[in-house]
Amino acid sequence: MENVLTIKGLKTYYHAKNRVVPAVDGVDLVLRKGEMLGIVGESGCGKSTVARSVIGLIDRSYTEIAGGCAMFDGQDLLHLPSREMNRIRGSRISMVFQNPLTSLNPVYTIENQISEVLRIHTDLDKAAIHARCIELMEMVGIPDPEARLKDYPHQLSGGMQQRALIAIALACNPEIIIADEPTTALDVTIQAQILQLIRSINKEYGMSMILITHNMGIVAQMCDRVMVMYGGVCVEEGPTERIFDSPMHPYTRGLLKAIPSIASDKEDLFSIPGTVPRFSYPVARCRFADRCPYSNKECSESEPELISFAEDCSVRCFRTIKEGI
Repeated sequence: MENVLTIKGLKTYYHAKNRVVPAVDGVDLVLRKGEMLGIVGESGCGKSTVARSVIGLIDRSYTEIAGGCAMFDGQDLLHLPSREMNRIRGSRISMVFQNPLTSLNPVYTIENQISEVLRIHTDLDKAAIHARCIELMEMVGIPDPEARLKDYPHQLSGGMQQRALIAIALACNPEIIIADEPTTALDVTIQAQILQLIRSINKEYGMSMILITHNMGIVAQMCDRVMVMYGGVCVEEGPTERIFDSPMHPYTRGLLKAIPSIASDKEDLFSIPGTVPRFSYPVARCRFADRCPYSNKECSESEPELISFAEDCSVRCFRTIKEGI
């Protein structure tokens, strides 16, 4: 299967006072044509930073791309001039953000915000742009699209706002869509509708997608492959079915164990002890050691490498490697 995006050794560091925080510290990622790739982990693991680094939405005043490349159609996205990046972002690679209230401009109508993308990236005339806006609204399941185009964001429900964001992302038929926690601000029933919409777009139009989430249930439902991140690095990667059937890394096992089950009558839900620490560069230990039930002296003295053990499968854990994968 053809690779549409290949990231190698991505390092994105935040500079804070007298320290350097390795938000992303050497991540490799491959996205194939028509594939839905899930990036999962707790808040602060570096998931969104990967996406923002790739599409050039990081604040260079305190953020540094310290290494790596992100190859898309023969171009390294990490080192493109701003003008070239602006041509790609929104037309060939689009992003759906988690909070539509902060992503949509409150003083412009929905049509104005969808048509802006088309005005910038296409040569369509005014009538064609209007027709395309209606078509996009119908694609994302917004009823009475002609009337809704005249609405302002506050006149739409949260679910409709998110659908409008997806319409903006779809405007130019991009090759890649990155969805960053697209259902976080929605209630459960609307979440299901939005996820179904995203999956149907992926299948019907063959768009490659990266779904960033902390919800393993969503990953199981939506994704073909999964990359589990912790502390700015990938700790496990593989096909979704394999990850759920036989997780190798203790962190992945903890995430899966924390999923509530309707078959269990336990009053207390499982949680991984502690929180994600904020590391300082350089890191010379297993990043999960403080929260891992299997950690030992070796884990505190050096960092394990990411080891491939089957097609599309890899894990970063001394114990797993020694026990034999």
